[in-house]
Amino acid sequence: MSADMYNSGYRSITNIDYSSVCISTMSARHSDCQGMTWHQMDVRQLSFPDASFDVVLEKATLDAIMVGEKSPWGVSPETAHFIHKALTEVSRCLKPGGRFVSVTFADPFFRKRLYAKTEYDWSIKKYSYGEGLEYFVYVMTKGEELSPEDAALEKKLLEDTEPKPPTVSSAQSEDEEDFIANIDI
Repeated sequence: MSADMYNSGYRSITNIDYSSVCISTMSARHSDCQGMTWHQMDVRQLSFPDASFDVVLEKATLDAIMVGEKSPWGVSPETAHFIHKALTEVSRCLKPGGRFVSVTFADPFFRKRLYAKTEYDWSIKKYSYGEGLEYFVYVMTKGEELSPEDAALEKKLLEDTEPKPPTVSSAQSEDEEDFIANIDI
């Protein structure tokens, strides 16, 4: 994708990947692209200063982090923590008014719950492309508030994670019907 962007006229492109093999291969492959840099680093610990970028673009990075999850309905605490650290770093590195663009096949029902956090200090817009097998582009704008809908989602998710007091039933109702007697043998 970086080469396509470069060929479209973008000249200041910073690429990161966790894999040093990927970084060395891509750096060599695109050594003729002046202004394009390659860095091996962990998305949870970006070495860039605060407010470094106008745009941060990720395509399938978060999908790769979530690949070990058994179900999209519930993200494990470990994965949730990993993603939270990554998104905190992305937010930190964005300039005010900067945009975080995330390209994924992840449905908004599952993905927006990761992005909708006031602490990231961004708004969320979703665009979808394709029919049948859609892909989604989420655009978060730094310094804008969450929409009322996304703020309500954040509130609901916070309420769902709060421990609930145990309920104790003081009386049990007995079955009125004799199910065993109704079996025809």
